[in-house]
Amino acid sequence: MRSNIAFAAALAHIAAAAPAPQQFDLAAVLNAPSPTNTAPPTTAVATSSSTGVNSASLAQSISAAINTEASASVTGASASAASTEQPSSTLEKRGGWGGWGGWDETTTKVTSSAKSTTSSVTKPVTSSAPSTTSVQTTGTATTSSSTSCPTTPEDGTYCGFINPEDPCAVQPDGYGPKVSPDTVEAFKSYSEFHQQAQNAETPSGYEEVFQDLDASVSGNSYITFYTLESYDVAGCAAHCDNTDLCTAFNIYIERDPSLNPTKGDNESTYCPNPSSITNYKCSLWGSDIDQQSATNTGDNREDFQTVVVGSNGYDKTNNTTPPDQDGWDKPEKCDNGAISGGGNYWMGSHFYPGPYNPFNCAHYAQAQTEKNKEGARSKGAKSYTPVNMFNSYMVHKNGKAQGTYCQIFDTHLSPEWAGFKGTHSGRDRFDVKNSWTYSLKNLDDGKFH
Repeated sequence: MRSNIAFAAALAHIAAAAPAPQQFDLAAVLNAPSPTNTAPPTTAVATSSSTGVNSASLAQSISAAINTEASASVTGASASAASTEQPSSTLEKRGGWGGWGGWDETTTKVTSSAKSTTSSVTKPVTSSAPSTTSVQTTGTATTSSSTSCPTTPEDGTYCGFINPEDPCAVQPDGYGPKVSPDTVEAFKSYSEFHQQAQNAETPSGYEEVFQDLDASVSGNSYITFYTLESYDVAGCAAHCDNTDLCTAFNIYIERDPSLNPTKGDNESTYCPNPSSITNYKCSLWGSDIDQQSATNTGDNREDFQTVVVGSNGYDKTNNTTPPDQDGWDKPEKCDNGAISGGGNYWMGSHFYPGPYNPFNCAHYAQAQTEKNKEGARSKGAKSYTPVNMFNSYMVHKNGKAQGTYCQIFDTHLSPEWAGFKGTHSGRDRFDVKNSWTYSLKNLDDGKFH
């Protein structure tokens, strides 16, 4: 079963702005809701599945948000500025700037007000993090789930299996060794686990960013996870390589309960501290990771304590070029941070919690151009403000990835314009990472032809 994750679509509010607007909307980042899942679950997941990005659904939601919310926001002079202002009088031309094979810089700038939007967000839509190991226990426990099954299940089962969420239900057995004595302390000090982590080979194309920690990664850029049959670093890397948006992975060993811990009112539903099993887990991430992001040390389920050991992190973000976007030139890397000197070329920004995904920015840019065309036509104008470039980057808060920040511009700006590397808010530090720009293959002159 393929489970699609559609990441957040922000609401667009078009308003007049000052000639040199603030281009990093800290409030949008601070007020954004976290995705539904920010780490693999410690409870059993009963189906085998993989993860993908539902681009069509995402595009539809972004367009709908802009069309609905922006229409209500544009009035009077604000509407004129948003929809009918002409783009920069001199669009930058193709050339060979700085060896990038991209563009020549121009110095002509418009002097009228900025054109477009401020940022806000809606709660992202995500799916549960799936396991790739099907539950294969049998029994007669009744199901407490109403989820439909792909085939007709046996009576008293969940899609042919015991529902692992039922009280004291048998959990899918892990592939790791049984640790004796069965205590948290013995699990943490089990030498085989630490040897596996310390002796693991780094996969080609990846950098090992931490080794043998007692914590796993958590954060907004979580994509999905897999259960493995061994401490298989190469296998985990293959999952990442075959998953859209994945640029890092975390492999670790987890102490899990053999039964669903429950304090019921009878013998069959009272198992607050069952014996343990050992699971090898592989979690995938749509951003860079490091030791700062490994904060999940386990939790308590009734009287049972889950713990993490042998946690290794591997990252290929610095070796990965983000995917091409339809209608846009190949991305250009901004080594010095985000675009910070866009001035009057800047049209607006949005923040999308979740994995780094420039598709969010590409469709936001396209939808904004269409909205500006619509507004200009309704006023009988001969021109509109197009989006000709966007800058997408990952925002990190205190070392943990938060989501994709998008800026849109009415002309191409070279990476020389990048210089914003982050900011502080109180004791919190916000950093810019993985910054790229995309320009339209065919620049839009903003005129109706």
